[in-house]
Amino acid sequence: MVNAVDVAIIGAGPYGLSIASHLGHANVSYRIFGSTMGAWKHRMPPGMLLKSHAWSSSLYDPQGELTLETFCAKRGLPYHASDIPVPLETFIAYGEAFQRQFVPDVESRELIRLDWTGSAFHAVFHDGESLYAKRVIIAVGIHHFAYIPPQLGNLPDELVTHSGLYGPLDKLVGKQVIIVGAGASASGLAALASEIGADASIVARDSELPFPKLPRESRSLLRRLARPLSPLVYPKSGIGGSWLLKICADTPQIIHALPEALRLHIARSALGPSGHSNLRERVIGKVPAHLGRRLHAAIAANGRIRLELVAKDGGTDSLEADHVIAATGFRPDLSRLAFLRPLLAGIGTEQGTPRLTSRYESSVPGLYFVGPITANSFGPVARFAYGAIHPARTITAHVREARATHSIAVPLNAHIEPTKN
Repeated sequence: MVNAVDVAIIGAGPYGLSIASHLGHANVSYRIFGSTMGAWKHRMPPGMLLKSHAWSSSLYDPQGELTLETFCAKRGLPYHASDIPVPLETFIAYGEAFQRQFVPDVESRELIRLDWTGSAFHAVFHDGESLYAKRVIIAVGIHHFAYIPPQLGNLPDELVTHSGLYGPLDKLVGKQVIIVGAGASASGLAALASEIGADASIVARDSELPFPKLPRESRSLLRRLARPLSPLVYPKSGIGGSWLLKICADTPQIIHALPEALRLHIARSALGPSGHSNLRERVIGKVPAHLGRRLHAAIAANGRIRLELVAKDGGTDSLEADHVIAATGFRPDLSRLAFLRPLLAGIGTEQGTPRLTSRYESSVPGLYFVGPITANSFGPVARFAYGAIHPARTITAHVREARATHSIAVPLNAHIEPTKN
């Protein structure tokens, strides 16, 4: 049995759901595959706080009916645009409510192969279903691309895991745990692990753990007088405060139009690691931090792990633990998406990520990419839920313009099932 559809969306996180809601509103037939908010539910620890402010953590329906603020008001949940951090559990519940209201037909299927027939994409899923689509949108998020340093890469899973693979932290209770990294994942996991009874510590190359500066309670007269000018000098955006970040957040098409070298530099350096400001008091002075140290080697012996460290002054020391968590980020790379292997040779890339048009389309016509894997093309906003609005609007407009010009050709003996939406 063969199905056909205008658009297939692979991934049901903030990007996939936002795009599906826009396509549905535009009367474009689509099917969406994945686990609703799956990475947030299964790969992040309970009690985690979102790094983003609440006001910039919404999903996007075309009419703006269900923002995070609206959801919290309906549920009687605490909410403040910037002063109250968003708990993971609230964000998951919000995403599920958004899905039920705007994208009710998410299909929990795993894509195992995507190919091009010459006139349509052919998708094969783990349960044997076969689907033909005019266009495919890859919205798989970031967790396929977890990066573990080579010093830790060959050690067994019981000794080393990546921070992006964590659900509940119960298995760490009573154990010595070293967290390698300095960003939001590192500080968040360190606080949570310590508070549930793990002997947690942090190792980082930075000389101090980066947390956003808290507002000063007392200001000089000059600062108070200058405060009205602050939005002009240091404007806020959905991903941080500065003119560069505001341009990145609000106009990713400008970033896309920049020369490649400058665009890649911005994607790499515009935002560094940073913990949530509310984590500062839960980490500083409570979780031991071995700072200014580079990981040189890791040795496993007798069910434990020893890290050999090198300080900035060249000195060396070592730490032992029952477990190491690599909070070392993600490195998007198309080659790690196994289902894309039949198409990889035809997809133009830059630094392992797809080279995209201003409409998020790859060099394979009809194949779109959204989310963190597009940061080299559209800047750092692509790493945040806040960035979902841009591809949702752009791709929907493009599909509406072009869908009448491309027909699907499937095998003559194929039985075409009615499509959803």
